[in-house]
Amino acid sequence: MKKQKVLLTYIESGMGHIMSMSAIADGLKEKYGDDLEILESYIMSDDKEAGKFEKFIMDCVKSTNKNKALGMGIFALLGILGGQHFMRLVHKTLFRRATDATVEAMRRYNPDIIVSTHYFITYAAIELKRKYMPDLTVITYNPDNNVHVWWDSRTDLFINNNAYATEEAVQKRGFDPKTTYTVFFSARKEVATANQSKEYYREKYNLPKDKFTIMIADGAYASAKSKKICDRLLSLDFPLTIIILAGKNQKVYRYFEEKSRSVSKNITLVPVNFTPLAYEYYGASDVFVSKAGPNATLDSLFMGTPVIFDFYAQPMEKATAKLFSEKLGCGISAFSTEKVVKTVKELYRHPERLEALKKNIAINVNREKNGIFQIADIIMHEARKKSEANAETETETETAIGSETATVKAHETEVRSKAET
Repeated sequence: MKKQKVLLTYIESGMGHIMSMSAIADGLKEKYGDDLEILESYIMSDDKEAGKFEKFIMDCVKSTNKNKALGMGIFALLGILGGQHFMRLVHKTLFRRATDATVEAMRRYNPDIIVSTHYFITYAAIELKRKYMPDLTVITYNPDNNVHVWWDSRTDLFINNNAYATEEAVQKRGFDPKTTYTVFFSARKEVATANQSKEYYREKYNLPKDKFTIMIADGAYASAKSKKICDRLLSLDFPLTIIILAGKNQKVYRYFEEKSRSVSKNITLVPVNFTPLAYEYYGASDVFVSKAGPNATLDSLFMGTPVIFDFYAQPMEKATAKLFSEKLGCGISAFSTEKVVKTVKELYRHPERLEALKKNIAINVNREKNGIFQIADIIMHEARKKSEANAETETETETAIGSETATVKAHETEVRSKAET
């Protein structure tokens, strides 16, 4: 059978969508790399108009990451205005040029299946199917821990990483329960297989081996509370290593690089620029302090490190904090600076509380049950269905052609016989 073309689409809207698609690519290549034609594309980079819209989306993410009222307010307003139906209208009018450009970028790949981790890519893929490619299959993986009002329920398959999100998709967002799936939590292959000890990662990055170690981050842009939290934790009086991940924010990096030269003797301050190996710093740490970004949270939990949630900017992050702190017990929500400081002190003074969080992580986030392989199985199942359907169509066509040819030949023989008579 002909190999099905599977187009994996990347979009920068924070780093979470990229990392999630990278994880899907890992699983698909490992299990079915020989059976599928796998195409990967930063799809909106293929066109100037689409690229401008991607930058607009990125700027919106940065703004909402800084301002909780803005982030929560936008989602509430869009829910009132009609959610996904309003978003369809907006993209057919206000953002029509960007949508059309993205549709054409996808169309050039002539895919059989499109895999998306972002609401806009899903919408554009549905438009491609509706206008030009009716046999296209659109598969959406939701990297968040809830299902917000923007997701388009017309996608052919919708995959979530927890049962609460799947329930929300079906009961509140109108998704078809027959095509809505739940898989295990997912991580990139390098994260899921990074099983070295805390001591190993501390030695690798020249970190003190015997100090309580805190990793602080706020997504790719360090635009929420990380700077304020780090400054406050520098006043603690017990032996402490603080790793501050500045990401792509050079201003924050330079600030803490300068500060690292004058901190108290009990403190080791380590500023870090953006790195794809951030998960190794999580593995070196006793606790991770961060806003409730779904991707960074899962990376930390896959490394066995509990999370202190210091902030959420919108409903997806709120759902992440609620899921992993209240429902699964893998972290603690502490939404004020002083609560973060108090929590750090308690975990340092009462290591048994830290161990309780780690036990819950081991129960709920199992690196031996990585959801990327379930996603790969779902994609491959759809690909096989399409191949078999195509093969049946070809067989029926060949049979029909053969039958018609036989009829024509019989008629020719009859005519020739009459002529000879």
